[in-house]
Amino acid sequence: MQTIYKAGDSFLHRLNPLSKVLATLPVLAFVALTTDPWTPLAIIGLNILVILVLGRIPLGRVLRILALLSPLMIGFLLIYPLVVRRELVQDTPLLLSLGPIQVYQGGLRFGIATALRVFCLISLSLPFSLTTDSSDFIRALVQQWNLPYRVGYSAMAAFRFVPMLQTELSLIQAAHRVRGISNKGGLRAQYDRLKRYAVPLLATAIRQAERTALAMDGRAFGAFETRTYFKRMAFTPRDAAFVLGFWLACALIVVTLAHVGLLGSLVLLQQV
Repeated sequence: MQTIYKAGDSFLHRLNPLSKVLATLPVLAFVALTTDPWTPLAIIGLNILVILVLGRIPLGRVLRILALLSPLMIGFLLIYPLVVRRELVQDTPLLLSLGPIQVYQGGLRFGIATALRVFCLISLSLPFSLTTDSSDFIRALVQQWNLPYRVGYSAMAAFRFVPMLQTELSLIQAAHRVRGISNKGGLRAQYDRLKRYAVPLLATAIRQAERTALAMDGRAFGAFETRTYFKRMAFTPRDAAFVLGFWLACALIVVTLAHVGLLGSLVLLQQV
């Protein structure tokens, strides 16, 4: 399956997947309530440092992934100053006035803060996404958070259909090119190609589903309340150290920003 997961043997890779979820969830909730640009900016820096040092992910790969978020940030910077409520920003200097379009300094500040907040929220998922195998995550959910194994392992089996279908689609496309069928053209040509791909892909998916169902039935899937596990997931002191360390680092950032006067009020505390 096409994911951003990168296999490795770093500190983050060896952690229990649930510890990475526990470490980021409270920080996600806090960042979602912030209104200043400095808090998300500082946590973005901390997050990138964790990925590079503890995850041993190449800087170029991280930058390429973050670059994909730049259109989203640009969109917030361009649109948010135009749609923010005027009574919130009308006491700030007017930067631009073109007929009905008025851009205030406060609106621009809100746009920057919102773009950084969204950027931070997405980037906080990267330590998990880059260093966690989806199969290990499902195993941890089943073994430690009591997710019914019928649900977890069924989802795992479904995930494995994706690379199979991708491989099959590549073979079909190659076969069409050998027969001289062009892969260029407009929307009509794209639609015709989709129809040609649909039947063999559907046939392959049905065959694979039958084989998977027979294999699961042969292993008595769903016949018992519990299952034995080839790979055991455990929550170790290393996981606890990471969770507490990440929380402590984020708390230190917040306290420092509050001390220097850069921490804005939270959304729940604003009088709007």
